[in-house]
Amino acid sequence: MAPISLLLLTIAIQAFSASGCFETERNALLAFKADLIDPRNQLASWKSQNCCTWKGVVCSNTTGHILKLNLRNSYDNINYFPNSKRPSALGGKISPSLLLLNHLEHLDLSLNNFSEIRIPEFFGSLKNLRYLNLSGACFSAMVPPQLGNLSKLHYLDLNSLHCDTNIRVDNFLWLAHMSSLHYLDISSVNMSFATDWLQAINMLPSLKYLDMSTTSLLTIPISLPFINITTLRVLKIAGNSINSTLPRWLWNLTSITHLDLSSNEFHGFIPDELSCLKSLNVLSLGSNNFKGMSPKAFSNLCSLNTLDLRRVGFSGEINKWVERLPSCVQQNLQKLYFEDNKLSGNLSSWLERMNSLTEIDLSENSLNRTIPIGVWRLPNLTRLYLQSNFFEGTITEVQLSHLQRLKWLDLAYNSFNMQISHDWIPPFQLKALHLASCNLGPKFPTWLQGQTQLEELGLSNNGINEMLPNWLWNISSSLAYVHISNNQIKGKLPLSLDHGTLRHLNLSSNQLEGPVPALPQTLSILDLSNNFFTGPIPNSTLLSLRYLLLSNNSFSGCIPFSLCEPTSLAVLDISNNKLSGEIPSCLGMLQDQLLVLDMMSNNLSGKVPTSLGEKGALSILDLSNNSLSGEIPSSLQYCTQLVNLNLGYNNFSGTIPKWIGESLLVLVVLSLHSNGFSGSIPSEIAQLGYLRVLDLSRNNLSGSIPRSIGKLSWKKGVPTDHTLFSKYGSFEVSAGTVYLVVKGAAREYSKLLYLSESIGIDLSCNHLNGEIPDEIGDLQALHNLNLSMNQLTGHIPDQIGKMHALESLDVAMNMLSGTIPQSLAALNSLSHLNVSYNNLSGKIPSGYQLQTLDDPSIYIGNPYLCGPPTTQSCFTNETIHVFSNGHQGRFERLWLYVGVVLGFIMGFWIFCGVLLLSRSLRNAYFSAIDGTYDRLYVAVALTLIRLRRRWRGNVV
Repeated sequence: MAPISLLLLTIAIQAFSASGCFETERNALLAFKADLIDPRNQLASWKSQNCCTWKGVVCSNTTGHILKLNLRNSYDNINYFPNSKRPSALGGKISPSLLLLNHLEHLDLSLNNFSEIRIPEFFGSLKNLRYLNLSGACFSAMVPPQLGNLSKLHYLDLNSLHCDTNIRVDNFLWLAHMSSLHYLDISSVNMSFATDWLQAINMLPSLKYLDMSTTSLLTIPISLPFINITTLRVLKIAGNSINSTLPRWLWNLTSITHLDLSSNEFHGFIPDELSCLKSLNVLSLGSNNFKGMSPKAFSNLCSLNTLDLRRVGFSGEINKWVERLPSCVQQNLQKLYFEDNKLSGNLSSWLERMNSLTEIDLSENSLNRTIPIGVWRLPNLTRLYLQSNFFEGTITEVQLSHLQRLKWLDLAYNSFNMQISHDWIPPFQLKALHLASCNLGPKFPTWLQGQTQLEELGLSNNGINEMLPNWLWNISSSLAYVHISNNQIKGKLPLSLDHGTLRHLNLSSNQLEGPVPALPQTLSILDLSNNFFTGPIPNSTLLSLRYLLLSNNSFSGCIPFSLCEPTSLAVLDISNNKLSGEIPSCLGMLQDQLLVLDMMSNNLSGKVPTSLGEKGALSILDLSNNSLSGEIPSSLQYCTQLVNLNLGYNNFSGTIPKWIGESLLVLVVLSLHSNGFSGSIPSEIAQLGYLRVLDLSRNNLSGSIPRSIGKLSWKKGVPTDHTLFSKYGSFEVSAGTVYLVVKGAAREYSKLLYLSESIGIDLSCNHLNGEIPDEIGDLQALHNLNLSMNQLTGHIPDQIGKMHALESLDVAMNMLSGTIPQSLAALNSLSHLNVSYNNLSGKIPSGYQLQTLDDPSIYIGNPYLCGPPTTQSCFTNETIHVFSNGHQGRFERLWLYVGVVLGFIMGFWIFCGVLLLSRSLRNAYFSAIDGTYDRLYVAVALTLIRLRRRWRGNVV
């Protein structure tokens, strides 16, 4: 009876499932859907009665119960909408109604956007789960330890790549309970506080795949008492900050086939014990700090097909390193990456013998000579990357024709001379071609027209001087990268560039003109700078835009509000155009990753919106040379990563706020020149330890120079954890030009001033008064000091002689007095000096560097200065040495009064002595006095008689 009952039950279940699905499971899914945010209506099919036909739902063919729920978002969107901004992603909340799916074995919510919530704890109650994929779903907060209850789980993926949320694991004890786990991916999960991770993972005897890349690991245990994960096949711990020698327990993983320890700080030698890993197929040790490798390290790795030794600091002849690979490795190796080391030599006699190679990357070394013929004839070669070396010679289609399987070719930045006929038909279909600086011009290479699979094209600096062909934009449906800068390409762009996959477009430094066409929504990087484009900036929304560079064109009109839309915008450079109107108040509200904003040299007006500082991410802000007004918005005090603040040549007013010195502690450039700022210079400026340029010239500042200015410490660079390093990556961008008056002329400084060595202070053209503080001599690293055109009094401090790096000193047009200190002669770097139009006196010091400053005009306007190079001679050749102090002016006036009194007394007694000693002089002197008295008496008497007669006449 039992078999018959079971058969009837099975038939009943099949009949039930054929007509629909279990009501409780259907309602559970509907409740789950109700809490979701579905912007693209991905779950539109979740309406019919039979839930087993819904998108992403898989039911058992025998029981009818739901076994799988696969709601993975489209992976293609990742490239265009990073950092949790994917428009088709599901979001919202996850309903606990999923607990009613008692038979659920497979749950996939990957590549969605649940950034507002944490992973639900109730996931740990889905007891039958064998597969859980939450990768790229951007959950936040702590991974719940309740996941450890999933004892049947085989596959767990918590990878948080492409997310800007902070998901973390501090304790791994729960992981030790998942004894059935085969696959574990926790890459991009924050593990910086985890200490027990290796011990917990070592309790997983079935583990075959482990990825812990970019998890902020700082340390790794060097040894373990025992190894329980001997079945491990794949181990990835790349992209962390592990500062250690290679751990010894690695050599016990004898089943491992893929080992990735790249992008850490491993150091020491690659040891002989590496040869114990005989099953290794892939070994990636790139981007570490190894000193070298043992001669026997690779002796038993005959299964090795991929070797990554990029950026490990190896130097010397490349063939010496290759000789350490045994012949079996050289014969079997398919992928060899030696990029960005310090290797020299050439490719002869070794590379041709490695016939199994499919990919070669030797870029960014010091390799030279021509490419051997044998390299061009490697039969399986699909990738050849040789850029940024010293290779030379001519490359023709004959050589390239041998590479019939070639997919990726990069020969940029060498001394090649490409001689390829325009009617050549290549035997390969490339995905990437980079030929920058390969002398391709003057014609655009028409042989590219048949490359219908092209994804990347780089032809910069090739002397191309004709128009871009229209077929370029339709050459491939996969074209994503076009970099054709630094040529002489003329003409206009087509009316539309709405190419479906284009993400990176760089046409900078050409001669393109006309308006900018409609642009593709997929663009992430757009660089059209240094051309002749006109018209308005297109008002099209580019949601995935990260870098927009339109500087040095002739764009006009207002800044479009569409620039407020891209939430991932990091760099916006629209400087040196003809833009007018106000800065949109919405700019900065959504751009929480905006690092660089450069709007210098336009016609912008109005106030700076407070939105620019709300997110606090700005590192470079340059609004100079416009007509902006108002005060510095207080919201900028929250931009604690600000390196360059340049508001010069505007109409700003108000006082310089104290919070600049209190909050912007990594500021390298502070330029507020040519505005209407008033009040005093805040003493808090001295707290800016990284400041290299301080330009407050041409304002209405008053008061004295703060004595705290001597506390500026002039630290070099900016902190290495600054966002300019952690978020810029390798994309080359410069913003924020600074002009400083040095040696009497305006000098343009490098835009990325954290790399600059020059240090300058310009306080000229204000109303500063009082004395130059002695503490200014403590700025011993200062190169340029300009205090001209103020109302400074007192002496030039003798302490300036301690400023050994000083190259330029300008104190002209003040009211300085006293002598020029002799200590200036000790400044060996001084090449410009201007002390004109003051009240300086005494002999001009001589000797050493001052001997070379022989232009008399630098001393003009000081009538009491004497000595060379002026024409006025001094009474004595002795140089007066004056040591300045706070009461020097008072003592000088006192000595002047004493000198006058003493001179009068001495003159009086000398005169009296002469009269006493000479009788003849005495008689003549008193006779003259008597005669003078008589004449004066007669003249006065006659005058009085005449006045009396006139008075009487008037009375009558």
